Parts: sequence; C-alpha cells; structure tokens
Amino acid sequence: MKRIWLMAILSFCWSGFNSDAAVVKVACIGDSITEGSGLANAATESYPAKLQRLLGAGYAVRNFGVSGRTLLRKGDFPYWKEKAFTESQKYEPDLVTIMLGTNDGKPYNWRYGTNFLTDYQDLIATYTNLASHPRILLCTPCPVFLNGAFDIKPGTVATNIAPAVRELSAAYGLQTLDLQIALAGHREWFPDTVHPDTKGTAVLAALFYVAIAGDHSGADAPSLSIERDLSNRAVLKWPTDWAGWVLQSTTAWRDSNTIWTVVQQPAWNDNATVRVTNTISGTLKFHRLWNPSN
Repeated sequence: MKRIWLMAILSFCWSGFNSDAAVVKVACIGDSITEGSGLANAATESYPAKLQRLLGAGYAVRNFGVSGRTLLRKGDFPYWKEKAFTESQKYEPDLVTIMLGTNDGKPYNWRYGTNFLTDYQDLIATYTNLASHPRILLCTPCPVFLNGAFDIKPGTVATNIAPAVRELSAAYGLQTLDLQIALAGHREWFPDTVHPDTKGTAVLAALFYVAIAGDHSGADAPSLSIERDLSNRAVLKWPTDWAGWVLQSTTAWRDSNTIWTVVQQPAWNDNATVRVTNTISGTLKFHRLWNPSN
C-alpha cells in the first residue's frame, strides 16, 4: 500500500514538472539561409538558434532548413523530397515558418515558375492539415544583392517570387514577414550577396521574434544596464518587452553620422530581461538598442 501511495506521489510530481506541457513547438522551414550556410557554427549562429534564445523556455524551435532546396517540385533540388520535410511534419508543430524561394530564382528553376503558386499552396495545405493545426507564417525571401551568386537572379527573387508570397499570404489570410523589405539596403550583412552573417542572423531572429511573439516595447528604447560577471565580462541587460530590438555598438559617438554595428554575441531572454555578454577588454564601445521592425 505504501509503495502504491509513493508511486502516486512521484507520478503527480513528475506531471507537475513536465516542461513540455505548455511549450510551443516552432518548425522553421527553409533553405541554406535557414540552415545557416556560411556561418562558423550554424547550431548556435543560425537565425532559428538565435530565435530560440529570444523566445525562451516556452518555445521549442527546430531548424528544418536544407541548403540549396527549392519550393518548386520541378526545381533541381525540391524541398519536398527531403527528410527534413517529413521530419517537420512528424514534429507536429504549433507554428510553422516558411522561407523558401531563393533557389527558385535560378533560371533553370524559374522556367517552371508558373507552378510556384500551386506548389506553394500545396505546401501550405500540408502543414495546415496536420493534426496540430499549426499557425503558418509566410516569409518572403531575403533580398539578393548586387548580381547575386550561386546562379540566383536578384530580379527574379524581388519581382516574381516575393510578390507571389505576398499574394498567397493575402489570399489565405496568413501572416507575412516581408524580409525583402525589412532587409533591403543592408548589403553589409550578406558577405556573399545571398547568406546572412552573424549580424544578419541576429536581425533575422529579432524580426521573427516580433512576428511570433509581438512587439510590446513601445516607441522608445529603454535604458541599458551593465554588470560585470566573474569571468571579467560585461553583461548588458534590458527589459524583455524589448526582446525584438537589436543591440548595436560603436567606437566613436558623434553628434551626427555615427556608424552603429550590430553586436554579434547572441541575446538571451529569461522572460524578465534580455542579456548579451560581451568582453570588457579592448576598444571602448558605446551601445544602443535598435528596432529593425520599424
């Protein structure tokens, strides 16, 4: 009898501490930009990895990006044929973000462009018909700069593919994250003209955070606080309502034309404050918060 009573208590305690009970599962669908190509460590530097840190413990973000993949079924490497596509469905997500289309901008893929809308509709239906009935967030591809690379034509992405994604979002009443607009003019974050660097993924994570969790910050940035930890590093903190803002730094603060640079270190959100750990040694730097969603 005592053994049954003890097992009942343990069962109750275990269920009470079940961390998966209220976790929102997020599936990030995409190509090399989502996978994290070109980064030193995609597992920590990709935008899905940084998004996980921003969203915090209430979310479980999984990266289902596969380099070089197309949305078009007749493309050279269709996402449809990938294990990641199957695994993303088995994950039974509560939220699906879709950012495909960059590789469809290659001429030998876009010759099948008349199928883009119908193929995308089928992809949306694949996820909306899951038992978890996830919320869907459609993303236009990031801008491709200069003459592009990897055979990707910037004009095709900007004038054909991005408008098609917007059209689908409007037709289905889905939320849109327009990265084509949000990242325009920021060539400095795309060293190979296609893939974002660690600064670019920090901005992407912030934009996804606001699209998913909302922006509760208001118009003005809060004051930054700074602390020193035991490893002689500076920890910059700000309130969690501003988790969708990006930390920037400069070494020369002038009255005008100050050049601000996105801080590469990841931001962590503990649901009370957001923090970025930086070294104290080296050149003196000034910091500010910037809202990339504006």
